[in-house]
Amino acid sequence: MQRSNRLTAGFPLLSPFGCGTLSPHCRARAEGEGEMIDNKKSGDPGLSAAERKELREREAQEAIADLEEAQRAFHENRERLREERLRREAAVGPMLYPAPELPDDTPIENVRFSTRIRSAVTAAGWKTVGEIREASDATLLGLKDLGPGSVTSLRETLGLPSTDGVRPVGLGLKAPK
Repeated sequence: MQRSNRLTAGFPLLSPFGCGTLSPHCRARAEGEGEMIDNKKSGDPGLSAAERKELREREAQEAIADLEEAQRAFHENRERLREERLRREAAVGPMLYPAPELPDDTPIENVRFSTRIRSAVTAAGWKTVGEIREASDATLLGLKDLGPGSVTSLRETLGLPSTDGVRPVGLGLKAPK
């Protein structure tokens, strides 16, 4: 008695791990070919000890083969994704930390600003560090989601003094005693 193949009829058998088609072993199992001719399992009642042992060995071998296939697919996929990421990073250029030494023509997308600052300045349409340096504090404070703390942080990391008297980070609101 061979297993039914109603669900896969007419469709290519794809691996559930996103690596393409199934291996020959997995394909044979999915198509109902190969070693497993009947639906007997090692836990079925009425089997002799010898039959149960034989079925357990076969099930163990199948499980090991499935695990090895899954691990191979996982590692292939991980390597493929790693190569894609490295290609993307090489095309964009290196990520730089914000510093006073950055040239004005440095693209904002190549600088490791906080997400809040990056989102605000790109939403404003600015493309380079020079555009940020040219902006007044009032202009920066007018950007959505940028407050005095973000502006101060931006000014300090780019090595610029505050143009409008925004309080430096760390100073409290109370006057010293």
